[in-house]
Amino acid sequence: MINLVKKENINLGILETDFDIFTDIVNTFTNETLKQDCILDLDDYVLPDYFKNKITIVLQTNEMLVGYAIFEFKNVNSSSQVEIDHLFILEQFNGKMMEALLAEAVIYVAGEVGARNVTVKLNDNDKAMFDMYRSVGFYEISMNEQGSILSINVTSAVSTRKLNDKFRDIEKDSINYKDLKLIKKIASGRSGNIYLTDSNKILKMFTTTSFTYVKDREETLRYIKSIDLNEVVKPKNLVYYDGVFIGYIMEYLPEGSALLKKCDSYNFEEKLEKINKLEDIMKKLHDRKIYICDLNPDNIFIDNKGNVRLIDCDSFITKKNVINTSVSKKYQDPVYKLVSEKTDMYAFAITCLEVLIGEKIDDNASLQDIERIYSKNKNKLPVSFKTYFEGMFKTKERYYLSDSYENYINDIYNTENGSLDSDDKKGNISVIILSIILLVIAIIGYLVFKFKING
Repeated sequence: MINLVKKENINLGILETDFDIFTDIVNTFTNETLKQDCILDLDDYVLPDYFKNKITIVLQTNEMLVGYAIFEFKNVNSSSQVEIDHLFILEQFNGKMMEALLAEAVIYVAGEVGARNVTVKLNDNDKAMFDMYRSVGFYEISMNEQGSILSINVTSAVSTRKLNDKFRDIEKDSINYKDLKLIKKIASGRSGNIYLTDSNKILKMFTTTSFTYVKDREETLRYIKSIDLNEVVKPKNLVYYDGVFIGYIMEYLPEGSALLKKCDSYNFEEKLEKINKLEDIMKKLHDRKIYICDLNPDNIFIDNKGNVRLIDCDSFITKKNVINTSVSKKYQDPVYKLVSEKTDMYAFAITCLEVLIGEKIDDNASLQDIERIYSKNKNKLPVSFKTYFEGMFKTKERYYLSDSYENYINDIYNTENGSLDSDDKKGNISVIILSIILLVIAIIGYLVFKFKING
């Protein structure tokens, strides 16, 4: 949910893929056929057709449903207009001005996207709702046998009722876009463009027209900006145009390049070092309930000192029940659809495979395509990596690479149920000791060689 107001025990926000809350809303419907159709979709984590192309604002107290407003945008006589389809408050909350708060929230959103009017159709016998809308500033524009149509001018209502002050939450260190002078475009992406300013600031400006997407990114980036994690290139300042969020100023990025571009110059141990650092960053984010969502080698930056940093933080997800469909097919978990630690772990496994084999897999590759690529290259990989990849690709299990390696070692040492006889145990232990000795010798040799070169 995208929060509009969150104070004490009141939470007002825009629903995205909050399936539990959508279910609470659907259970208030009086049309049983519509209710059952919606519940069937929600059980499958699918947004019902009734809610598509509409915005739903929900009001909660202590995570309990108070009421909601469902509305949609219409183009009328070449101007944008909002039509309220349904505004509902649970009976126990009637008479507490909750209806007016929902109506104001609809008007605010209409103002943010440049709509001219907000309209609503009411039955003649719905006097309480008629009086509520009139108290907010709606006026009657037409009548027929089915009831009345009420309307309000958005610009006037936003100003009169000071809705921007009520619903906007702009930090003091935010930057006014009008104070920036763009010199050149540096890059383009799915969600926006990156520009260099005359003061050497790097601006990421969103190009999408989706109000809910941009509002969600504003809330997420405000949180990412506050975390203490140097391995992530975070926003320095959020940027607004006439009070509307449009992008952010990035932290300074030192000299370096994307991970895959460096892979050709790395030996296996160096690749493994970068992979381990990347997993450490991922774990730190997961500890904060932040999901990378778009984890791939292009978003992994290696500076000239060898430090690993994640870029493109505006793709991070901090909410539950988000379905990941905007990333390349190869990184989408074929089993788990909702963004979580599990979907990040799957994308991490694909990224590791690309790094280890030094090959960029086609963006549209299916799981079967990836398995074929893995099978072609698995003889080049240590046994512990084979165990990891086969577990990730052929089962529903999702785990960190480090956990997989620990499990692999434990399996070798496993003595439960007499699974290994004495000779096998000695043999496995000898293999492990020899592997450790060889690894230590290789590292020492590499350091000595590097010291001589630098010397």
